[in-house]
Amino acid sequence: MTSHFKPTKKNILAFMGIFILVFSILLFLSECFHDVIYGFSEKIHSLTILVEYLKTSIELTFIFIAVKNWKPIYRWISGKREFRGTGDEFTFPKDKVKAIIIPVSRTEQPEWIIRHLEPKYVAFLYTGERKNHVIELINLFSKKIHFAHTLKEIEQGKDMLSDPDNPNEAKEIVKKFIEGFIAQGIKEENIFVDTTGGKVPMSIGAFQAAEEMGVSSIYIVGKGNNGNIKEPTLREQGYPIFLSRKNE
Repeated sequence: MTSHFKPTKKNILAFMGIFILVFSILLFLSECFHDVIYGFSEKIHSLTILVEYLKTSIELTFIFIAVKNWKPIYRWISGKREFRGTGDEFTFPKDKVKAIIIPVSRTEQPEWIIRHLEPKYVAFLYTGERKNHVIELINLFSKKIHFAHTLKEIEQGKDMLSDPDNPNEAKEIVKKFIEGFIAQGIKEENIFVDTTGGKVPMSIGAFQAAEEMGVSSIYIVGKGNNGNIKEPTLREQGYPIFLSRKNE
């Protein structure tokens, strides 16, 4: 379960199912007790009674859902967020890792992620100073990865951060990437946001975007000096952990 309530397709279908069940029960009870309630069987066909039944069914359905999901609804209304799985090792199956958004400062950490987490789709959060790093990474993995941008688009600075010290700008760009992946049919639970590279405001913005969009955020712990990865071809150079886990 995610840390906040979202009106997903699954929730909508559940609502419809509960509504139909409640409405059917009310109609069944009306037939069972029509002899007790004088004239009820005749009135059930009137528009006024039907509207009341619909209204009651909706109210009971909302009450049932509210009781069942009171914690996520409370967090959603109050704005409180729960960061689940913080610090847990990232042991998600590789076939479930569909897309990752990666802030870029050095090439080693993004390369390590692509090599060892093996995403199918990748988007880079980058600045003008790191544009050449992104171009290098795309050239290196263009045959096995679907990148959010082409080389030409990177050279033109598409979705490039103009101010790496502005977390709000980073957040909006990352949200755009997430929305783009979802539009391609990738589920939220298969999208991940890395927060390792880039300046601190970039990482903050990326994390905020992940929280608002209901996707998991991760961090790569490097085993080299200062927590860096020196040789990205070696799996043992680092390991990923969750900052906030939104999937099971």
